Amino acid sequence: MPAQRKESRYACHNDEYAARCVLVKKYVVALMLSAILLGALFAVISTNRKPDAVRFDVNYVWHVEYDPGTGTGLLVRGSRIDHIKNNVQALVLALNMTTTRDDPARSQGEGARSRLPRIILQRVEQQTARVDIANDRYLTESMGSAGAQDFLAGVTYTLTENPGIKAVDFAFRAGEHAMPGVYTRGDFAANYQIEAGKK
Repeated sequence: MPAQRKESRYACHNDEYAARCVLVKKYVVALMLSAILLGALFAVISTNRKPDAVRFDVNYVWHVEYDPGTGTGLLVRGSRIDHIKNNVQALVLALNMTTTRDDPARSQGEGARSRLPRIILQRVEQQTARVDIANDRYLTESMGSAGAQDFLAGVTYTLTENPGIKAVDFAFRAGEHAMPGVYTRGDFAANYQIEAGKK
């Protein structure tokens, strides 16, 4: 008899052990499924999140500043232009995202800024960047002669930072303050003091 009691006691113990094992397995499986679901949720959220946009400013382009005392135009090389000069598309993006401090549209809000001239790169061939100007009427009729020249100079100097570009061929409707055509740095050098900054 005592042997039977031992057997039944072990049988009962084995049933309890088996029940515990099943419970532990269920708990482990639930934890693993939760981890997988959390990982999948994190992956979906990260792929749907928009990447942080690079915020271009005048440090990525050539731009004109005027001496308030003398009114002399200073063509200034952005200090961070070296970071993007080998990528023509990045140079164009920086130009399109940057407005100068003295641009009259800046004080008129986002609606006015959307009317500013924008550069559309068509192609680069034979060391010449061929660009169209969107909103060209603003360039030729609203910026004044000095503003239009500042724009063309900034674009020309910025795009010719790229080692493969020596000139910029602007395509837009001619107007009172600006004419289309091929421009090089030499076309503007006499009109500005050049501040190349540290390379």
